Amino acid sequence: MNKAEAQEYQQLLIERRKQIVKKLADTEETLRFLSESRPPELSEEAQEEAFANSLQALSNQERKELFDIEHALRRIESGEYGLCENCGREIGVNRLKAMPAVRLCITCQEDVERAAGA
Repeated sequence: MNKAEAQEYQQLLIERRKQIVKKLADTEETLRFLSESRPPELSEEAQEEAFANSLQALSNQERKELFDIEHALRRIESGEYGLCENCGREIGVNRLKAMPAVRLCITCQEDVERAAGA
């Protein structure tokens, strides 16, 4: 992968990171608003638990994606980006464009999924 291609993926990753951070901030703001205007039929404790569960579910998914993005950005800096972390072969351009933070080539990913299903 040449430097220009790496910079293109770096920008995609940075933009996605910004989107996730904004989404998390917006979710926290919405949950704060809802908790302030909660319906009287729900107990405060039940309401808070529901909000915490919603935020936690969202946060786990978003946190994993942020972790993967940060990992991909470090790999760009080290020159290892675009190489499968399992076999070392190049990851296909279409796969990288669809999922810039991907770590495995399609073959290795299929092997992992097959092993998990077995």
